[in-house]
Amino acid sequence: RGIAMEPHPTMERDASRALDGVSVEPLSDATLEGARAVWNDFVRRSHKRFLFGCCPACDESARQFARPFEADPSRLRTAAVAVRRADGKVIGAVVCTTHGQMRTEEERAVAPDPKPGASHVEWIAVLPEARGGGIGAALLTHAFAAVKQTPWNASSIDLAVMGGNRAKRLYERLGFERVGPNDPIEKCIAGCVICFFMGCPNRDPCAAFTYSDMVKAL
Repeated sequence: RGIAMEPHPTMERDASRALDGVSVEPLSDATLEGARAVWNDFVRRSHKRFLFGCCPACDESARQFARPFEADPSRLRTAAVAVRRADGKVIGAVVCTTHGQMRTEEERAVAPDPKPGASHVEWIAVLPEARGGGIGAALLTHAFAAVKQTPWNASSIDLAVMGGNRAKRLYERLGFERVGPNDPIEKCIAGCVICFFMGCPNRDPCAAFTYSDMVKAL
């Protein structure tokens, strides 16, 4: 079942929790490449789980990844990265959009534009080597704090997640609630077939295949 999320007080408490050796900061031109590496790792690992690994995953180029942030620089403020201080490596990232921000056609194919007062998590990922240390919670909290700021003033946040995704426990712990599925399963199947036989056209529909449930904010 898909679940959507609304903010909860525990999100604010998690924001102040220190992460040993890791800083969570807004996405910037300097960390775009690191965030892209996290995204590509996430896509590669996700697609190994589908069709016994037969569905190919293609890396997104630096130009493709940077395009939405260049078109709307405000999107850097509603995205965040987790950076390991010891070596400066980006080990986690979240990309969130809110009402009024520019979104790509591929993103709109996965989820509708946020309504006034709402925001949406496009994706969140943490490298396997860094999981279990609270980085995912810190990234989500940072992103939500950003979209609450002027001029967006968002009061809710939502995302979509596959029913078997273990991260669902994290979302529920943060106070997110189920609001029911809106399942684009036909699009997912068609996307995988196109990727398999014709190659992946940038992020869509390859990324759309990772979403078997779609949800809306409460």
